[in-house]
Amino acid sequence: MEDKSLIKRTKLFYALIAILTVTAVCRLFNLQIIQGEKYRIISDSRLARNIPIKAPRGEILDRYGRPLVTNRIGYSVAIAKINSDKSAMNQVILNMANLFSQRQIEYRDTFPVSKDAPFVFEFVGEDEAARNASAQAFFKTKNYKTDITANEVIEAYKKKYEISDSYSPAEVRTIAGIRYEMELRNFSSNNPYVFGSDVDIETITTIKEQNEDFFCVTVYSEPIREYTSGTLAAHILGRVGIINQEEYATLKDQGYGMNDYLGKQGVEKAFEYYLRGTDGVSSIERQINEGETEVIYSRDPIPGNSVMLTIDKDLQQVAEESLASNIQRIASTSSYGSGHDANAGAVVVLDLNSGEILALASYPTYDPARFNKDFNELNTNPARPMLNRALTGTYEPGSTFKLCTALAALETGKVTPDEFIETKGIYNYLGHDFMCNIYRTSHGNHGTINVSQALQHSCNYFFYEMANRMGFDPIESYAKQFGFGSLTGIELAGEEETGQVAGPAVREKNGQVWYPGDVLQMAIGQSDNLFTPIQMANYMATLANGGTNYETHLLKAVKSNITDAIVEEKLPNIKNQVTIRPENLDAVLDGMLLATSEGTASAAFADFPFKTGGKTGSAQVANGSSNGIYLGYAPYDNPQIAVAVVVEHGGSGSNAAYIARDIFQEYFFGANSGAKADRQFNTLLP
Repeated sequence: MEDKSLIKRTKLFYALIAILTVTAVCRLFNLQIIQGEKYRIISDSRLARNIPIKAPRGEILDRYGRPLVTNRIGYSVAIAKINSDKSAMNQVILNMANLFSQRQIEYRDTFPVSKDAPFVFEFVGEDEAARNASAQAFFKTKNYKTDITANEVIEAYKKKYEISDSYSPAEVRTIAGIRYEMELRNFSSNNPYVFGSDVDIETITTIKEQNEDFFCVTVYSEPIREYTSGTLAAHILGRVGIINQEEYATLKDQGYGMNDYLGKQGVEKAFEYYLRGTDGVSSIERQINEGETEVIYSRDPIPGNSVMLTIDKDLQQVAEESLASNIQRIASTSSYGSGHDANAGAVVVLDLNSGEILALASYPTYDPARFNKDFNELNTNPARPMLNRALTGTYEPGSTFKLCTALAALETGKVTPDEFIETKGIYNYLGHDFMCNIYRTSHGNHGTINVSQALQHSCNYFFYEMANRMGFDPIESYAKQFGFGSLTGIELAGEEETGQVAGPAVREKNGQVWYPGDVLQMAIGQSDNLFTPIQMANYMATLANGGTNYETHLLKAVKSNITDAIVEEKLPNIKNQVTIRPENLDAVLDGMLLATSEGTASAAFADFPFKTGGKTGSAQVANGSSNGIYLGYAPYDNPQIAVAVVVEHGGSGSNAAYIARDIFQEYFFGANSGAKADRQFNTLLP
């Protein structure tokens, strides 16, 4: 009896399974076969995806809290992957390219194939080696043989993306180029391709009105970087740009996406960690046929922190304007060979008691807001406006180096502040004659002078004698203690040159010989000495403050954009301490006072309201007028700021001294003096 009951239940169980199986099969048949096309259309016409809401980057402020870089809201357009119809996507791509070209709007196209047939490869690079490396990387990434032709690459893309034969060769190239960019950006259903950023409202209106031609194009608003004062501080602030593949590979684990922007140069890059916000997320469901979009915000973006720089905006403005106007003045008023060809330069201003950079200017300059649009022109401009000469320009210091030579001689006891030396115009060393400038111009000499007077008159003869007494080692030692030949500490990593201190090692590295007489040339700032303006400014600051060599820095504080509180403050950091006996320091500083009151810089400071210290220099270059260099500090009795000025082909340091005067005038007598800046900043501190 029990067996019959068990058999009956088993039969019922299997019957139920059979009924459910048949029902499921019928249902699937109905959905996939009978009504499959209907549901495919419905599926294609509705797309749900998460789209990041870009967080505003933090603002960049000067030491007063005044904005240098802010954000504004602009429109961006992206191509979204709606379905697998490659032909329809190709037409939208071409429509977008044509629209942008007609309106002269930039869109990204780095496809290394010429725009017009017959197609040839066009690899980018500064030289042949760089272009070859770019080619090899392209072939390797795409698994192409190295003998493949540009036409074959175009055909491969045409086949891969089903680009119609009805398109012209130029149109095929346009579509292939954008498809190439989409590949680089990992284009997918969840990762739209950003076709253009900061697009004007007229173009956005066209895209929306002609919806059928741009059916898979999404328009959205996002923060766009705004430079508040045009070209001001362009070389400091830097720029942002879309992430590249190498950066993405490094940063993807930190939450960066292939459509993200990040700092590429300058402060934007150096302080990316602080400036970058946290993106929010929106969930979007789009109705393709009706062109309506429903947006549900699931997480709001968090803006980045604001970065307060040590830069004084007003002082920066004066430094840039004075540098530009004085270069033009020198070029227009100087005779041939003495500054007529002045065309570029740099200025660095430091708080000599902290290492804070108050201004940093390079001329010529550029507009960071137009960097992408103007890149080709900027890149080929022989004046090299993108070069930050204050950090990467290396120059012979000329007679400004005599301050170091003087101090080395005093500290090693080879001369005393009270010793007087008779100068003769021509210095004979090992059978070779080395001339003083005064002898070269008038066959005269500076008479019998001490070290302070030697600095006043910039007497080569005196410092040839110092070099003969000391030899090479003490001069090299003090030069390195002052920071020459090493980085100053500024946060713009990779954007500062180390320069070099002349010596046997440098000559040997270059396959040349160091001769005994070279130490005499080194002592007056010639030979192989090559320093950056920021190193020269820090050298001057170290001398004027009595020997404390601070790391230079741009960061003053980081301010939260949520609470407005200061979350981090940068404190001074001592890089090196140079031991200087007071009487020796006084002798050198007295020489700098004499240079500005009676000597080579006296014309620039003839009627200045208080005493300053400084030293002029000129350094011969291969072609054209000598470079003009001026290093100074103020006030003489209570040193606060140090300045370095370099004018390429400026003729003489006395020409460059007028720029330093303008800076001192603004700092101490302008509407926002350094003391006022500090008081304003201190009100923000806890």
